[in-house]
Amino acid sequence: MKSSDVIIGWVKDGQVHFADRHAEGHFLPAKDSSQDWSLLSGQENGQYTVLKVARKLDTCDDQDVPIMPGTTRVIFAYSPNDPASDDTISYHGSTRGTKSVLLLDPPTSDKQTINLPSDVKTLEFTNRNVSVPSTDTTYWCTAWKIPDLGGKHHMIRYEPVIQPGHERLLHHIILYYCEGSLGDNEPSAFQCNQNPLKRANHCQHVFVAWAIGGKAFNYPSHVGFSLGSSGDPGYFLMETHYDNPSMRADFVDDSGLRVYLTRQLRQHDGGVLMAGVHVDAYQIIPPYEPSFLSTGYCDTACIAEGLGDNEIHVFANVLHAHLLGTKLRTRHFRNGVELPPVQEDNNYDFDYQEARMLESERTIKKGDSLMVECEYDSTQRTTVTHGGLSSREEMCLSFLIYYPRNQLSQCTSRMLYVIPDQFSGHSAINIVDHRLDWTDPKTHEGFNHTLATSPHAQACLGSQGQLQVYRLFCRHTKQY
Repeated sequence: MKSSDVIIGWVKDGQVHFADRHAEGHFLPAKDSSQDWSLLSGQENGQYTVLKVARKLDTCDDQDVPIMPGTTRVIFAYSPNDPASDDTISYHGSTRGTKSVLLLDPPTSDKQTINLPSDVKTLEFTNRNVSVPSTDTTYWCTAWKIPDLGGKHHMIRYEPVIQPGHERLLHHIILYYCEGSLGDNEPSAFQCNQNPLKRANHCQHVFVAWAIGGKAFNYPSHVGFSLGSSGDPGYFLMETHYDNPSMRADFVDDSGLRVYLTRQLRQHDGGVLMAGVHVDAYQIIPPYEPSFLSTGYCDTACIAEGLGDNEIHVFANVLHAHLLGTKLRTRHFRNGVELPPVQEDNNYDFDYQEARMLESERTIKKGDSLMVECEYDSTQRTTVTHGGLSSREEMCLSFLIYYPRNQLSQCTSRMLYVIPDQFSGHSAINIVDHRLDWTDPKTHEGFNHTLATSPHAQACLGSQGQLQVYRLFCRHTKQY
């Protein structure tokens, strides 16, 4: 509660009591010297007390917290009894809570009222009685043949279908589309790491990406994701990440995704580009770090080869990290000059990950490059955290949702650590896990020097082998 910007108010005998306050500790928040919140209305009935208030986003008041783009952590508390006076407000006890919200973003959730076309139809891609293994992390894959739609359709909306009681079990669901066909003898459901289907059949294009906390997403009126035409995928592969830290053996899951389709085609076909840090153990986050930075690159050569002379227009973005993530951003450069970030979130919440509409569309074209940066707080860890699939491991990814659809599907990089002479013959993973004393500040200094001088490996991937480029490069870029 300390350092929180607080409003306290109530309605008693028809009179509204209201004050702008700030929390200096675990005691009654003090009134601000400057009362910057304006009361617009206040009312109560037998069940609710409602105060409608307004304030500038930035009041230039040290006792207020600026309202910024990205996630805002809101705390709340209440009491069934009105205080006797402004100075006798009692402790709220257990009647309190917290919620992450996007105060400044356009609405994208299932609360949004939209007019769906009259011919809209839905397809559900849900798991079928999956007995979730009693292990910490499971990636479950389900393959779906796309039914004959009788011609081209556009997907205009998707939403999660989460089995009640499994809200914490589902970490993310990604629907990949795949070129080619699904053979009759191919398994339709399996643990992803036990079958080569995804890699062998080029299921590299992300069609839908949902993560914990996300709700429904509605595409803008000029964009839809194409299904049913000759150039569209023949089947989907749905990847479900089950996060089961208590290792329960009694979960049987039917969760998945629902998509909305229409024959009323929109102006553009949409696509998704995944950028960031390649997901493997070579993403290394030392312990005891309050703000450690990992960076993934999508360089100019990859974008030039992927897009050619075409442009794409990004209209939404999903930023993704795991439990240590605190600040995430997608940086954008054009001919070496940095533009404003595509998106950033300086209060990232692992439990609240949504596809966020951009304030205005962002054009990406030849000459551009991207950087995905993730800051992590590892002060509560005593060992190195690696990149990986588990929620206790880390990721640093940005899913850019754009139009028109292009072959470029993934643009990620991985650090190639320069091994110091004294550790010659050992892998970077072995060194950081077993041969360094992370309680010594000099160890952190040495590791940071390695990060600053080591090259990166770029992976630039497209569909059906049309674009598979790997290269080495060094990058030294100043902050925007």
